[in-house]
Amino acid sequence: MAVLSLLAHPESYRAWEWDLARDPSARAYWVGLFRSHIHTIADRIRSESGAASDGRVEAFLHDYLTGLSVLDSRPDAWGGLSILSLARYRQQVLRRHGFPDPFAAVKARETGAAIEMYPDVVAALEAMEPPARMDALARGIMAGNEFDLGCVATTAQYHASGHDFADALGRVPPRPWPEDDFDAWCGRILSARPAYRHVLFFVDNAGADVVLGCIPLARELVTSGSRVTLAANSEPSLNDVTIDELNAALAAIGRVDERIRRAVAAGRIRTVASGCATPVIDLSDITDACNEASYDADLLILEGMGRAVETNRSARFTCDVLKIALIKDPFVAEKLGVPLFSPTWVFHTGDGRRGGLG
Repeated sequence: MAVLSLLAHPESYRAWEWDLARDPSARAYWVGLFRSHIHTIADRIRSESGAASDGRVEAFLHDYLTGLSVLDSRPDAWGGLSILSLARYRQQVLRRHGFPDPFAAVKARETGAAIEMYPDVVAALEAMEPPARMDALARGIMAGNEFDLGCVATTAQYHASGHDFADALGRVPPRPWPEDDFDAWCGRILSARPAYRHVLFFVDNAGADVVLGCIPLARELVTSGSRVTLAANSEPSLNDVTIDELNAALAAIGRVDERIRRAVAAGRIRTVASGCATPVIDLSDITDACNEASYDADLLILEGMGRAVETNRSARFTCDVLKIALIKDPFVAEKLGVPLFSPTWVFHTGDGRRGGLG
């Protein structure tokens, strides 16, 4: 595994934003959330596997909750305690009990539904003038990123009514957003063709998030002359898209979108496994292939609350970076001082200036 070559200060880089071992209130919130949310995952396993899995599910829950309870009296028992270590622990116990991907069926259903919508979404984008299209692409990413089964609010919403991309678009608040560098970023994109030679794009969830949000943005960047490398999880975690699922989705989209098919065939759009197996990411622990893809990247995109806010919000890079997220967790919203379900669009230039404006 490798350290991302684009990190400006790799020697002092720390992925996570909050040290839970030193912050009792943050620890109580996040350990409590991981303790309660595991029952949602257990219910998902039961619904997909049936009664035959009950004994294994109970053994998994006992194992997981027993390990988690150690942190109540010994918050330093794992060394550093963060959202990243909690997420890794959850996935380790799931794999140990034979449940590496409880959301596989959900991801497949949502990705299939999104692919059916894809031609109409892209046709609507192509009919727009460039500034309006860029705005629609940004709103599409926010609407797609609402499909998140790791947050309490969006999980409850999904269980109640599923994820409707058109409805989600209607819920994206109007700009300006609480953290909004969109105009500076859009000006950069539209000022030159191409604005960037090579974009390394870390994507988030399966379904509408990657199919109707990220891939249309990648398509726009490729159309303008950039190359794009899409980086996805190596292994499953919640409803995050994996590299195998991303490749399958791109192949399916290529059958209905000649521009995507040609871009993939020509190497203008490539994919790489990030090495990640959690909804958050440590950029000092990525695959060699992912790091090699970063060598000539002049734009880094981190998409999703886990990659752009819960980890890597404070990280600085040697190239331009775009951090995109829909804030779906009340703790994170409070820390940022923004309303729940706020979009954030943060753009830093390679010299560290916010929005390119200082």
